[in-house]
Order: sequence, then C-alpha cells, then structure tokens
Amino acid sequence: MTELDPSGATVLVLRPHDHAFAVQDASTLRKRILSGQGLADLAAPFAGAAAENGTVRVASDWLGMRQLYGVRGDRWAATGTSARELARLAGRGPDLEALGVYRLVGHFLDEDTAFDGVHTLRAGHGWTLAKGRLIESEIDPGDFRTGHAPRVEEAVRELAALLRTTMQQCLDEHPDAILQLSGGLDTRLVLAAIPPSRRAGLETLTLSADDSGDAATAAMLAERYRMRYKVIDLAGLQRLEPAEVHRLVLDASRRREQVLNPLHLSLLEWVEEQTGEAPRISGLGGELARGMYYAMQRGRPSVTPKLVDRLARWRIFSLDPVDSACLDPDFARESEAAAKARLREIFTGIGGDWLSATDAYYYRQRYHRSVGAVITSSCTEHTCLNPLLHPRFVALAEALPPEVKRGSRFNARLVAALDPELAALPMDTGVRPAALMAPRPLTLVRTARDQGTKVVHKTRQRLSRRGDSATATSALARALVTHWRAEPSLLEPVAATGLVDRRWLDRLLSGTEVPAPATTGFLALLEAAFTP
Repeated sequence: MTELDPSGATVLVLRPHDHAFAVQDASTLRKRILSGQGLADLAAPFAGAAAENGTVRVASDWLGMRQLYGVRGDRWAATGTSARELARLAGRGPDLEALGVYRLVGHFLDEDTAFDGVHTLRAGHGWTLAKGRLIESEIDPGDFRTGHAPRVEEAVRELAALLRTTMQQCLDEHPDAILQLSGGLDTRLVLAAIPPSRRAGLETLTLSADDSGDAATAAMLAERYRMRYKVIDLAGLQRLEPAEVHRLVLDASRRREQVLNPLHLSLLEWVEEQTGEAPRISGLGGELARGMYYAMQRGRPSVTPKLVDRLARWRIFSLDPVDSACLDPDFARESEAAAKARLREIFTGIGGDWLSATDAYYYRQRYHRSVGAVITSSCTEHTCLNPLLHPRFVALAEALPPEVKRGSRFNARLVAALDPELAALPMDTGVRPAALMAPRPLTLVRTARDQGTKVVHKTRQRLSRRGDSATATSALARALVTHWRAEPSLLEPVAATGLVDRRWLDRLLSGTEVPAPATTGFLALLEAAFTP
C-alpha cells in the first residue's frame, strides 16, 4: 500500500515531468491532483495522490500508463498501487473471467485485474475517495485530442519538428539520460530525432538474446555515431539456480501486480538489477502509428463478428497462448467463449470501419494495459523519458487514416524526414526504413525476402505452441519447473484455484517435459497472486 507524506500528497513515479521534460515541483503537482486541472500536461508515466479536508484525490497521466488500482466494499473503498493487497484487504478471490481472457490475450482487458472486484483506474480518469466511496471523474484531454487529421505531408513535417525540439529539451533537462537502443523502427525514430551533434558520447543500453538481432544492429549504430554502447546479455539468466529463479519470478510478479507474464516481468526485474537509476529514453508505444493489427487484414466498411473472431484467432490471442491442456476442461472451454464474446462486445462498441476499429482497440486496450504495464513496472526504478507519448504524436497517430499507417509507412517517413541516413540503414530484420515508404506492392517485394523467415518462424510457433528453447524466458521456465518439482507444495495454491487440471499438474511435477513459457508463466502468476 502507498501512504501519503506529511504534506498530504505522494508522487508514484521518479522525477515527474511535463511534455518538455521539465521536472515538476511537489507544490505544482499537488495543486494539479487536487484540482484535476492540467493533468494532461504531465508526461506519461505519472501518478499521484493528494488529501485535503478528508478527501483523497488520485490521478494518473492521461494515457493511464502508470496504473493504479481500486476496490469498493460495503460503505468503504480503497485505492493503491497493489491490486493484490487491495484484494486481501477486501477478501476477494480470483476473477475467473478476467483470468480466462488473460490466458489467451496475454494481458487483461478494460479495467480487469486477476482479482474479483479490484480494478485499474481508467485511462483519462481520476478517482476521489471520500466518505467510503470511490468516485470516478474524467480528465480534460488537453492536446491528446485533435479535431482533424492533417495531410500526411503536413503531419510528417509537424511531428518531425516536434520530435527534434522535444529531444533537444530532453537532453538539456536530463544530460545523463541513457537511450534504450534496439534494432527496431521505433527506437530508430527516437535516435533520428536526436541531433547528430548530440549523439556522440550518448550512453545507450541494449538487451542481447540468442534469438534477436538487436545487439548487432545497435552495435552498428553506436559505432557509426560514436555513442557509448552497453549491452546486457540475457544469457546471464541461465546461470541462476532454480531457487533463485523462483524467487525472482514471484517477487517480480507481486511487485509488478500480475499484469503480464511473470517470466517477462522477472526478466525486466533482472535487467533493472544490472543498471542504475539514470533516466532512460525509449520509444515504447510507437506501434500506435504503425497499424498494429493491419497485417493480413483488408479494409472493410464496418466491424463484423466474423472479422473480430478471425483477428482474435490470428493476432489478438497471443502467438504462444496458455496451453488449454493444462486447464480445467470447463474453464478452458468457457474462457475461450467468454474471451471471444468480450472482444466482439468491445469492437461493436468501437464501430466505424474495420481497420480504424483495430487501431482503436490497440489504443484503448493493448496500449493502456500491455504497454502501460511495462512502463508501470519500471517507473519507480528510473525516470522514463518517451517522446512518442507526447500528446500531439498520440493525437495524430490516432487520427491518421489506415492507408497512411499501414506497413509502418508513416513512422518510416518520419525517420526519413529526420535523418535520411538512418532511414537507409538496415534494422534488425534486415529491412531499411526507407523501403517501407514505397507504395504497397513495391514495399512487399522489397521486404518479403527479409521478413519471410521471421513470418515462417512465427507460424511454426503458432502451430507447435512452443517457444524458442534458446530464449531467456524458456530458460526461466525450465528453472522454474525444476524448482516446483523439488518443492511441489508450492503449487497447492494454484491447484486450489480450480483453474488448472490436477491430473495435468501431477504429470508436470512427475515428468520431464517443460511447458511453453506462456503456460509456465500462467502457473507462476496464479502462485504469486493466490499464495497466502
């Protein structure tokens, strides 16, 4: 639980700042939280609470990237940073429908958590806690909303100028900032916005894994622009003993509120232990302008249940979902039906043309609950600096038509406008950002060879329901299962939920097979959430 300081306020991120990256003082933040005014002017992630005259007001950034939780009881209510502790306070058990959706989608939807009756604060809203009630109110969106979408050329010019300015402001305000450098397009966009004169000597941080080309691409960029290059090799996770892995996974899941696969959360936790508190620059969330769900989708005039079901099977349900064989048969069957029904309801509420509806789904669901979960997991460890969460970038990304964003074309055009040289250098896939700018048939020809192997690999994963044994999460899964077999009583709380088939669990503990990381992670989530 989070307590207010003597002034009657608390801030729940490190060094909260505005969209120009200027750090805000405690007095200004307290006034904004209590009045509800100007909250959209604070950069994500942000969250805080303030008390006055027996009333507590709780606020998050307008995008909801810093996630908070609340619960309502009989003439009482509570809010805090821990869904698990709120559930204990209220005596609440598992939310079966929410967990059923999670096991397929890979994150929770809307305001769901793993616990019945415990919810997240909705994006764009705040809470008032008074007289035993938790009352929700809207936050003024400020510049996060736009009345129209400009022509693509105008949007590119405007955002290129904006990103240049904000990155100069970022480095002026945070000269010790570290750039999280990967081989992908969004980090390339952030790097392109940094003036070449300010790249030399800039510290970068890259995660290296056997199944990723990030390290090689990042090393090439660091050498070319004389940036200081630091790499963290995830193979180090394989040197941990099973008991250490179990402790790491459960601690990470509990500290980060069971919002994503605990194996992924523990990987982030382990990385944080290898780094300091210096501010970090990232491009997390740039997918908002890239048409996340357009692949293999045609434009349609409206949303239909058939389109939703097809997208769910191919894209929304994760490439490596929790294995149905491990679940109680009734729960497996009912949860899949409920998840499909939930998605149909969400998309029906969005309406409009099909591709725009998929954008809205990403923005309202995955952006908040998955991207936000990753950001929430680190915002108390280091200062998060992200130019792609600027309100104007978000507003235009949401407003631009699908044909502009398809195939990452818009972000590629932004890279080219900022730095043509960077647009001509290959990414980790081997594709150059400049190649993504071509008309669609030519783009497909230019990128098919480079992306074909990747698509085939992902398709094989879908069919086999196995992860890559070389990945860090697979190593964590193996160690975790080894520890459970040494101490099988640890999984008794998992069996007690009734969600997992006991015969399957017995076979897991007595056998030699290791489930895929998604399945192992689901068991770890249940253990972390429901062990007394």
